[in-house]
Amino acid sequence: MPPSPAPIVRRPKSSISGHSINVCHLRNPLVVAWWSLVYPGFGHFRSCSIFKGVFLFTGELIINAHAHINLAILYSFTGNFRMAKEVLNQHMLLLYCGILVFAVWDSYRVAIEINKFSVLADHENAPMVPMVLESAGLNAYEKRNPWVAAAWAAILPGLGHLYCVAIIQAVFLMIVGAVIVYYSHLLPAIAYTAIGSLAQAKEVLDPQWVLNIPSFYCFSIYDSYVKAVELNKLFDQEQAQYFRNQYQSPLFIMPGSNNNGGIRCT
Repeated sequence: MPPSPAPIVRRPKSSISGHSINVCHLRNPLVVAWWSLVYPGFGHFRSCSIFKGVFLFTGELIINAHAHINLAILYSFTGNFRMAKEVLNQHMLLLYCGILVFAVWDSYRVAIEINKFSVLADHENAPMVPMVLESAGLNAYEKRNPWVAAAWAAILPGLGHLYCVAIIQAVFLMIVGAVIVYYSHLLPAIAYTAIGSLAQAKEVLDPQWVLNIPSFYCFSIYDSYVKAVELNKLFDQEQAQYFRNQYQSPLFIMPGSNNNGGIRCT
């Protein structure tokens, strides 16, 4: 007889490949929307909408640079409102507002839908594949230290995601992080600071690009930490599912019992 086809999983709990692990887990929609407000695209990264997040983040970065929004924010915080008004490109600012509002609304909506799918996947006890071996590499559910992921992300955005096997996000964060650090002249400023030349360090920095760094680093650290935590939960859940399916069947006879009226799991 031909082998029976594999059962179709209507709502999968997770997806694993040689280069990534994706988890459908509960998220706070307000936190997701807040990250979109910090930087459009971050909320979609938190909701596993990677390509949508890349599109929104790249568009926001380009518009922000041409509209000089960060520079206007810096002048506003220092009380120089006249300079803030002069440097701001109002035409590009309107485009930025549209992307920002859409990113907040859509990431909030997506987070709510993912929460529904996560609850239904848990209710249906969706089967999970704990390991995969492909030409792209070997990947498996395993325990990861969230603080190690956060530490690597603090050293360089993207490294924490590499540790958590989120390759697409890791590559994107590393490339964009390198661009932001390069145009902000952060490394020369650090070198001048190390030798005590604070005035030169201040002069060489580009405020328009420097203001991107705090939100970029904070998101990378936060997201890699949460990914590690959720991967650990997924590992425990898959183990529990395996033991429950294998050893909690009503027909399973406990070791050490006889076959006539022996002890059975219920």
